Amino acid sequence: MIEQILTDYIKFIRNFEVLLKDKYKQDINPCSFSHTFFERIGSIDGIEYWFHGSGCTAEKDGVIYAYDIGGNEIEFSQWKFSEFIRTHPEYRKLNYSPEFIEYELYQLISKGILSWLIIEGIEGTSFGCVFMSYRVILEAPYVCENF
Repeated sequence: MIEQILTDYIKFIRNFEVLLKDKYKQDINPCSFSHTFFERIGSIDGIEYWFHGSGCTAEKDGVIYAYDIGGNEIEFSQWKFSEFIRTHPEYRKLNYSPEFIEYELYQLISKGILSWLIIEGIEGTSFGCVFMSYRVILEAPYVCENF
C-alpha cells in the first residue's frame, strides 16, 4: 500500500509542477524559477503553496504535500511523507506507525524506486552524510496524468 500512497504523492507533485510550468510558460522545475517569475507564496487551481529553500509545500483540501527538489528528483523526509499520510482523508485511516512507514520506505529502496538522500561536500568534512531522507529515482510512467 505504501507504494500506491507514494505514487499518489508523486503524481500530485508532478501535476502541480505542470500547472505552474504552464501558467508561467517555463519548461524547468518551478523550484528553480519560483523566486524569479512569481511569488514564493500563492495559490493555483485550489492549491495553496509556499516555496522554501530547495522545496515546496502545497496544500489542497487539507492534504499536505511537502517535498524538496534535487535537480528534477523529488526528495522527502519520512516526516514529510508521514504528514501526507496523516492529512489524507483515506490514508490516515490506515493508522500507520512511523516505524511501519520507515520499514516500507526501506522496502522501496530495495525495489529501486527510492534511494537514500546522500549529502556530500559538507563544509569541514571529507565524507557524505545519509539522512533519513529519500529521493525518488523511479517514477511510474502514468504519474503525470491529470488529477
